[in-house]
Amino acid sequence: MPEPDQHLYEKIKATIDRRVEAEEWPAEYQVPAEVELAEEFGASRLTVRRALRELQAEGVLIRIQGRGTFVVGRRMQCAIFNISDMAEEIALNGGAHACRVIELGAVPRGDPQSNMLALGPDGVVFHARLLHLEDGTPIQLEDRYVNASEAPLFLEQDFTKITPHAYLLRETTVTSVDNTIRAIRPDEEACRLLQIDSTQPCLLLDRSTWRDGTPVTRSRFLYPGDRYRLRSSHEARQNRMVNASGPLAPRGLKKFK
Repeated sequence: MPEPDQHLYEKIKATIDRRVEAEEWPAEYQVPAEVELAEEFGASRLTVRRALRELQAEGVLIRIQGRGTFVVGRRMQCAIFNISDMAEEIALNGGAHACRVIELGAVPRGDPQSNMLALGPDGVVFHARLLHLEDGTPIQLEDRYVNASEAPLFLEQDFTKITPHAYLLRETTVTSVDNTIRAIRPDEEACRLLQIDSTQPCLLLDRSTWRDGTPVTRSRFLYPGDRYRLRSSHEARQNRMVNASGPLAPRGLKKFK
């Protein structure tokens, strides 16, 4: 008697997960086609597809348009509580960074985006929308709002050659940082830029920085959920949690601490 689809789906997912965990399927290994997996497990392609999609959502696998499905390795990882540079992260992981400038300019007075930084009616806010790619694959959509008085030459920079992070690190001082992370559904423009469909969940990292109480930046980093993973680990000392960033766990938010 054939197994119910629910049991088969769980079996397929668990088996693939074990193969990845044991590195039987190592990083960047191309997963067999749906038809091959369906034949191996005696399941329908719809059942196989469901298992693969959930593993993609959990950061175990990544599907690249026109190429297939691959095992996610140690690439495309970062520690969330450090202010890190996307170009440096990609270079350290052996990849090639590229950046496309989508928008760059001053936010018009009265525009709702001017409220991204609490600067008052006379404050000027600069905005940059950038698409970061690793080896040609979009992995981050960055919307960065900058206090113009803290970085007056921000709009004159060539962000295809220097990241906003690298420039601001050189030109400004940050004394405090606030991070918020949540899962969202991307809008139509984000889907187009990140080359994903509207059903794919994304991670949104919302980061604000200050210099002695004065707003410096507000940044919103959008990551396709199956291409990027975020993690922070902590060490307990004297009943206090001390941030200590380290390498990522092999699973996405399930391992987040």
